Amino acid sequence: MLFTVLPHSELAASEPPSPSPSPPSGPPPSVVSRWVLLALSVVLILSSLAIAVSAVVVSRRHARQVMPGIVLTGVGGHGAVPLGAVSLDELPKRIHELGERFLDQRVRLLIGQDKTSARLRELGMRVDEAAMLRDCQSLGHSGEPLADLTSYLRGLRSGYRLQFAVSLDVSRSHQFLIELKDEVDRVAVDARLDLEKHTIAPERSGYLLRVYDSLVSLEYAARALSSGQPLSELRLAVAESLPQVRKESLTKLDVSTVLAAWETRYSTAAIDSDRTYNLKVGADKLNGYVLQPGQVFSFNAAVGDRTEKEGYRVAPVISGGELIDGLAGGMCQIASTLHAAAFFSGLEIVRSTPHSRPSTYIPMGLDSTVVYPSVDLKLKNPFDFPVVIHFVVHQGVVRVELLGKERPFKVAFEREVFVETPFATVTRPDPEMPVGQQIVDQDGYPGYRIKRRRYIFEGQWKTDPKDENRGNPDELIGKREWDVSYPATSQIIRVGTGSPKLPKKAPPPSHRIPPLPAWAKPLWVIQR
Repeated sequence: MLFTVLPHSELAASEPPSPSPSPPSGPPPSVVSRWVLLALSVVLILSSLAIAVSAVVVSRRHARQVMPGIVLTGVGGHGAVPLGAVSLDELPKRIHELGERFLDQRVRLLIGQDKTSARLRELGMRVDEAAMLRDCQSLGHSGEPLADLTSYLRGLRSGYRLQFAVSLDVSRSHQFLIELKDEVDRVAVDARLDLEKHTIAPERSGYLLRVYDSLVSLEYAARALSSGQPLSELRLAVAESLPQVRKESLTKLDVSTVLAAWETRYSTAAIDSDRTYNLKVGADKLNGYVLQPGQVFSFNAAVGDRTEKEGYRVAPVISGGELIDGLAGGMCQIASTLHAAAFFSGLEIVRSTPHSRPSTYIPMGLDSTVVYPSVDLKLKNPFDFPVVIHFVVHQGVVRVELLGKERPFKVAFEREVFVETPFATVTRPDPEMPVGQQIVDQDGYPGYRIKRRRYIFEGQWKTDPKDENRGNPDELIGKREWDVSYPATSQIIRVGTGSPKLPKKAPPPSHRIPPLPAWAKPLWVIQR
């Protein structure tokens, strides 16, 4: 096989020619890219310029106004209150008005089963007006146009919802709770019969407001308000005491029999009207009271503290053997009348204390003084049925009836006088009275040491002639004795030591107690 080697030029000539490239149809790519970039740059510049111009316009337009879209929430009864477009000069006044309106909101206070209400300011709440003012002034007024424009657009789109920062003035809250405690604290009241209306008065729980626990509740309420939560009611902390007698237990109560009754008299003169008022207040607290079988009755617990809040007035009371003005004067007559009725009903006398001087309204030995909370009258129901107290104060008479089932016995009161002590006379100078005038400030009364006896029997009342006629009844069931003493009451005479030119003073009302007659000494008996 033979090969022929051709020259390079001939070899190239012998290959087919390649096609030549066609000319471009538009500008080269580099030129297009430059125009796009230029266009985008112009758009960006114009947009930035528009944004900058808008920011400047917005900043200048609202330079002296609150940013649009700002609302204040939580101002009760008014929903969201708009603050947008309010002049910055008027803003402090507007915020103060809204703060006052906020603090004027009333909150329902739940105290056990009871309800009351108070304004937020009364509870010790306070709002931070300065913080609210700073928030409103800063939004949209930062001094940076773009940031302020962003705030403006957000205000138009979704708005700004602000609420007051709320804190607690602890000292004011504590004072409010202390004053509220005086109003709401009360003892539990048992259900009782309303014997005049023939209905049953329902029981009522007792409450003691727990001040410091309630203060914590107010702290939490302030935090809730600061977070925008509504506060329509607030439960305060109390210690609750439950009544012993409930309404349902009285529906089948038997009050068909008067076990015993006792009456005392009181003055209906106008000068003694406050004392009469106290008698009615005290009697009302006991009328319809139910003493269950085996229950111990406490006068102080049933009546409670004798305060002005409970309706009592100032009237004469016995203190240290002297008549002086004191709050709730007359309550000892209520206690003494009840004590006498209890004595003849057969109730057990658990505790009774005589007065420091005998009283005009009840026989010596049947009286019983009470002083809250230290000196009490306590009675116990020994029967197997309830006993109901019926109190009436009307037209000069205090009457107590103890109602229940028929009792199978009789009761006698016997008083024996052992010692009678004469009273002393004391003079007291009075420079406001003219020389020579004398006034009896207090009538004297002898002192006595006596023995009080109670006989419970079923037969006839008899005395023992061999034992100085002391009681010796037939079919005696029980007998009890008490040693009772009454110190002598000094007679107090006020003697004038002043100028003879002074006008004479009128003597005070007399509270003279007649001395024991001879026939009532040494033994005296009452049977019921």
